[in-house]
Amino acid sequence: MKFKLTLIVCILAGLFWGSFATANPLGNLQAATRLSVNDAETNIPSSTTFGKENPFVLGPEDMLSISVWGNKELTIMEMPVRPDGTISYPLIGDMKAQGLTPAELKENITQKLRKYIKDASVTVVVMAINSINISVAGEVKAPGTYKINRPVTLMHMFSVVQGFTQQADLRKSYILRDGKKLNVDINALIKDDDFSQNIWLKPNDIIFIHDNFESRVNITGEVKAPQVITYQEGMTIMDAVLLSGGLTDIAKANATQIYRKKGDRSEQNIEKINVELDKVIFDGDLSKNTVLQPGDIIFVPRSFF
Repeated sequence: MKFKLTLIVCILAGLFWGSFATANPLGNLQAATRLSVNDAETNIPSSTTFGKENPFVLGPEDMLSISVWGNKELTIMEMPVRPDGTISYPLIGDMKAQGLTPAELKENITQKLRKYIKDASVTVVVMAINSINISVAGEVKAPGTYKINRPVTLMHMFSVVQGFTQQADLRKSYILRDGKKLNVDINALIKDDDFSQNIWLKPNDIIFIHDNFESRVNITGEVKAPQVITYQEGMTIMDAVLLSGGLTDIAKANATQIYRKKGDRSEQNIEKINVELDKVIFDGDLSKNTVLQPGDIIFVPRSFF
């Protein structure tokens, strides 16, 4: 119940967060947030930052306003960061902006202006954030690449993509960042409220939600609805039987078998586990109600007598 409630809240939040992300991948957005840096301090609202350990950095297409106190000639109200990550500023010329925080850019401009203006008071304002492109692939309802106009967390992004499909394995998700794989446990975030997993995303992050193919349970043989079932932690063989509509009239319950993979992929063996399912059903012997594991195959044979 806790899992469902948290997920519903996450999806409903998409109605709000939709205003911060394009409905279609890579659409154009207007700025909703302004980040200001002056000569005294960095003034970035906490609700829109990556946090102290992961500050927002500038990127291509971000729109800046740069001014010097008392000098109108050096006040540029709209200065885009070019595709190559640079800006062009009076007296200085071309200079790098991509990869810098607003505070770092302000300091660089101040240093370069010193040969022309003593004690220049520089202000850098981020008028629009257009450089945050986040991709989400795999088992989500609306995969794609989205242009986001403010820093977002992992949970925020899931509301943008409208949640997960039924085939999602939230334990095996990961983020590709700067060529490296960052594992995240979304199941722990949603089900156990482990907010350490709700990390701030960076521009060009790729989030991949793995499918649960290897985490499914297959039940076949003499059940009314043989099928592949999404594994849930703590699931038992009786849970699988009930989800499959129960046994047929010719099922040989006392000869039920579970086939389970053992070892890693390089040396994988199959273990056969005999289950006296009749004692669970007819005698209520819960000690025989075997707990399943991801990838188990349950076979209920036919009785010929």
